[in-house]
Amino acid sequence: MEESKLKFFCDRMLGKLAKKLRILGFDTLYYNEIEEDDILKLSKDRILFTRDKLLERKAKKQGIEVFYIKSDKWRSQLKAVNNRFSIEKYAKPFTRCSECNGELVHMDKEKVKGEVPEYVYKTVDDFKVCKNCGKVYWKGSHISWIVADVGKLVKVWKEV
Repeated sequence: MEESKLKFFCDRMLGKLAKKLRILGFDTLYYNEIEEDDILKLSKDRILFTRDKLLERKAKKQGIEVFYIKSDKWRSQLKAVNNRFSIEKYAKPFTRCSECNGELVHMDKEKVKGEVPEYVYKTVDDFKVCKNCGKVYWKGSHISWIVADVGKLVKVWKEV
């Protein structure tokens, strides 16, 4: 599959999967509260991930590429997505906002002063900010947990 076609939409039941896909750098739409018709409209140029058999059938009828997710556990879901789409080849970890899906861009340290805890400001030099929502990101202690946990499932970490 081409990298440019790896844009996803996770239905209402796949919020944790959506977050992990965003952490891995994939353009992944997810809305907790959204009507089924809107899901179908927004999935036209994406691959729809769903746990809903009826939604799967409707999507297929409309010519939408859809992948039915059997498991209700995000780890199994991520493994299934990787097995089907080989996403580990295309991952660009920590390039998207895990909250809103916006692209992350580097930000000068001086510009985040007052936006991050004082200790973080004093001990970290590399910051990214979401172009959409403005959330600030940095390499904190949680990164090693994410790398270890997600890395067991999708081998993408080259350098973090």
